[in-house]
Amino acid sequence: MARRPRGLADGLYHLAAHGSDTRSLFVDDADRADFLERLAATLERFELAVVSYVLLGNHYHAFVRTPDARLSDALRHLHTEYARAHNRRHHRGAHLFRAHPYLGEIQSDEQLVTASRYLARNPLEAGLGRDPLAWRWSSAPAHAGLRRPPLPLAEGDLRAAFGGGARWRDRYRDYVSAGNAKEPTGAGASG
Repeated sequence: MARRPRGLADGLYHLAAHGSDTRSLFVDDADRADFLERLAATLERFELAVVSYVLLGNHYHAFVRTPDARLSDALRHLHTEYARAHNRRHHRGAHLFRAHPYLGEIQSDEQLVTASRYLARNPLEAGLGRDPLAWRWSSAPAHAGLRRPPLPLAEGDLRAAFGGGARWRDRYRDYVSAGNAKEPTGAGASG
């Protein structure tokens, strides 16, 4: 029996997609750069906005704002195009992505704050570094104001969740870098 389509509505979604079985989605930095280019083009084509992302080895995460159910079509397009290029580049032919990505709606500033820390620290958990703001293949350094992002980021939701104002990037940086998960001072409040 076919799977029912997801009932996505206007909102902010946490998506995660993994490689099929033990396959790596990103074998090297060239794969990651190619994926980010394709992600940017897909977002533009489908008129979606990425808030945050992180690319690892066998999976990626992103927070995407969508006005309606077009996110499903956008993911199908992105995954198909990237898988074709990846398989050509690495002389493979099998499925690259697991059949269904994770999609969960982010419904509060508190949830976004917690999830943003999870994304930023994911490379540490994967053993890819010791500083969550140093991973090149994450939007975390851009959110912290440490470098320019390689693709357009719609940071409005994140800015608001971290209290807005001129110091939101400082609050983000402190919260992501902290060893504990205590909510940052000023998050969820405007100013």
